[in-house]
Amino acid sequence: MLRRTWITAAASALYARGRNWPLGCNTAVQGYGLFAAIELLRRLEFPVIEIHPMGKPEPVPKVFPGFQFDKLDAADKRKIRAALRPFRLVTTHLPYTGLNWLSPDPAIRAHAVRTIDTALDGSAYFGAKLAVLHPQPLPNQPWIDRRSEYVDGIGRWASRAASLGVRIAIETGFPLSVKDFTDLVGALPMANIGATIDVGHQGRFTDLTSRVPPEDRAKPESIRAYNDTTIRIIETLGKRVFHLHVHDIDPDTWVEHKPMVHGFVDYPRIFAALDRAGYRGALVLEIGGDPEKMPGYLTAARDKFKAWLR
Repeated sequence: MLRRTWITAAASALYARGRNWPLGCNTAVQGYGLFAAIELLRRLEFPVIEIHPMGKPEPVPKVFPGFQFDKLDAADKRKIRAALRPFRLVTTHLPYTGLNWLSPDPAIRAHAVRTIDTALDGSAYFGAKLAVLHPQPLPNQPWIDRRSEYVDGIGRWASRAASLGVRIAIETGFPLSVKDFTDLVGALPMANIGATIDVGHQGRFTDLTSRVPPEDRAKPESIRAYNDTTIRIIETLGKRVFHLHVHDIDPDTWVEHKPMVHGFVDYPRIFAALDRAGYRGALVLEIGGDPEKMPGYLTAARDKFKAWLR
C-alpha cells in the first residue's frame, strides 16, 4: 500500500472512531411555531434537536418557538413528546431573556430561579439529557465580585438537574475572558456540570477586544486570533466541554449565528482540538435568518458538517 494511501486510511479510521458527534439543530426559527420547527428538523433528518422551554408553541413574530412547561396541559405534553420521538437525542436551551437570578430584589430573583427550575423539569420530562444555561451577565460589575453567588446558584441547579438525570452545560458568553469563563466552570466540580462552546460568543471577550480594533476584525490575523480564543477554551476545559453550538460569523462585524457562507470559523482546527479533548457531545446548529430561507440555510449547513465529519 502506498504510504499516502495508508496514512489516509489510518486517518479515516481514527476520524470514524473519534468523531462520532451527532449533528443537530435547534428550533430557534423565527416565524415558525414549535411543531412546524420540529417537523422541519425531522424532515431534514437531523438526529439531534434542541428545544426551548421558554416562549410559546404558536408562531409569534420575532420570537423563537418554545413552551412554558407549567402552562402545558396533558394533551400538549403528549403532542410534544410524540413530535420529538423521531430524534435520537433531545437537548434544551434554558430560559435567559428577562431573567435576573442575581438581582438584589428577592421577587425578581425568585421568579428567575423558579423559571429555570420549571424549564429543567420540562427538559427532563421531554427526555433531554443536557440543558444549556446562560450565565447571568453583569454589565456594571466585575463578575468576580459575585463569584460565590454564581457558584451557589448554578450548584443548586446542578443538584436539581442531577436528580432528573440531566447535565447542565454553561454557555460561553459570560464571564468575558477565557480565564474567567473557565474559572467559573472549574469552580463547579459536579460531574453533571460542563460547558457549551458557542463558536460565536467569544467576540466580546477581553482576550480579543484588547487586541483587535473594530476596524481590523476582518483581517486574517484577527480571525485567527478569534479562533485561537475558542480553541483555548476547549484546551483548558478538556472533557468538561459537553456541547457545541455551531454556525458562521460575519467577518466585518463579528455578528454570529450566520448561515455557513463566510468561512470565518476554522472548524478543522476546532475539530482537532475537540479530538484532543476527547469530545463526546453533539454539534448543534444555531442559524438565524429569513424564515423562508431557513430550510435552505439548514440544508446547506447540514451537508457541510456531514462532509467534514465523514
